Amino acid sequence: MTEINAHQRKMLICTGVAAALGALVVGIGEFTFQFSPMGGYEGADYLYFLDVSRERLTLGHFIGVLAAPLYLVGYWHIAQMLRPAARWIAATVFGLGVYAFIIGDVWLGGRVNLAFTVKTREMAPDALKTLFSDLLTDVSAHNEPLINIVRVLVLIISVLMVCGIFTGKSLYPRWIVIFSPIVIVIQIFAVYTMVPGVGVYLLPAAMNIAHLVFFTLSTWAAMQIQVADR
Repeated sequence: MTEINAHQRKMLICTGVAAALGALVVGIGEFTFQFSPMGGYEGADYLYFLDVSRERLTLGHFIGVLAAPLYLVGYWHIAQMLRPAARWIAATVFGLGVYAFIIGDVWLGGRVNLAFTVKTREMAPDALKTLFSDLLTDVSAHNEPLINIVRVLVLIISVLMVCGIFTGKSLYPRWIVIFSPIVIVIQIFAVYTMVPGVGVYLLPAAMNIAHLVFFTLSTWAAMQIQVADR
């Protein structure tokens, strides 16, 4: 395995811990303002937000949005771990990761608008329900495409990571590819489909769970790196 100096390893460990903490906190925030025991997260009507109190919406919104920038630290960490394999892969993963999670934070901040629109429509008189339904459709059309962009970028990032790790020259062990973020996200969607009683607890924070697992393992991998004698 490639050797690095003690300062470099310390930076990798610290940034890995910060990234894992960020994924955990954002996941807590996203779960707080989206979780419904009834599920239905895939519904275009967003009725699951009716099971979320205004207090949960506000708390989860601010926790998630304010912690999300730690993902940028996480992708710097990943890039440095990949750098010995190929600098272009490391730079591309970092660039796409930063872009993806800036968009992701915008998406995250917009969820509360959907939630409050659903709640207001529920309380509105019948004459206004159509108006609020149209508003909900418009807000959704400007929010949902953002998370799809994030998912596509995470897929591309995961493929690049696998390519870099399989060279054997990165700072990662090869087995870590089975925990790449997109693989875990797909597994969570599969669990939600096949075992909804379990998946209902995982899907609201699927992307964060995937990154929490990978950042944690990445930090562990950084701790195993041999330090070069200087």
